[in-house]
Amino acid sequence: MIEADALAAAMQRWGVLENPAPAAALRWIETFLAAYGAQLASPEEARPHVLALRAEATLVPALELERLRSRDALFFLDAVAQYVDHQPELRDLPLAHDLPAIGAEFGIDAGAALTAVRMALTGEREGPPLELLFPLLGHDRILIRIGAVNSKLLHGRGLNPIATGPDGRPFEPLRGQKPAAQMEEETRG
Repeated sequence: MIEADALAAAMQRWGVLENPAPAAALRWIETFLAAYGAQLASPEEARPHVLALRAEATLVPALELERLRSRDALFFLDAVAQYVDHQPELRDLPLAHDLPAIGAEFGIDAGAALTAVRMALTGEREGPPLELLFPLLGHDRILIRIGAVNSKLLHGRGLNPIATGPDGRPFEPLRGQKPAAQMEEETRG
């Protein structure tokens, strides 16, 4: 496992950490090691992860971007950005509860909500817990990355997804499902 001092020194060599390192940067390193440390043997193995977290944007694979190409996903991600924007601190947020609750407002189930947020923020389906990624990315990067994904979704074809996936089957983006009670009320009304 990497030591915090070794990672701080490496980050200073890479030009992504000032010298001396401020207390907030040392807390960031501790969070990074909690998120990635168990799988990394050296600071050099940490470099791509550190640089990816420090970047303002991320590349979302085309098919995953298509999964987000719906009004429900767009509004959900925008609501997540508003949630982040109103948080004074991103550490220790109850994201396992809050993100599914925001998703439910748009009829998006918990698993799909968490995957959509992770994809928008990292471009990957798996990785460290979002509870660690949020403070690693910080307010500005989260807002920039969600804004970039939403911008990509709205430009070009807009919210019209591809007709078929790479397997030739009809493609369906992430769409919310109305709760049964709301559907009943609409059919009666």
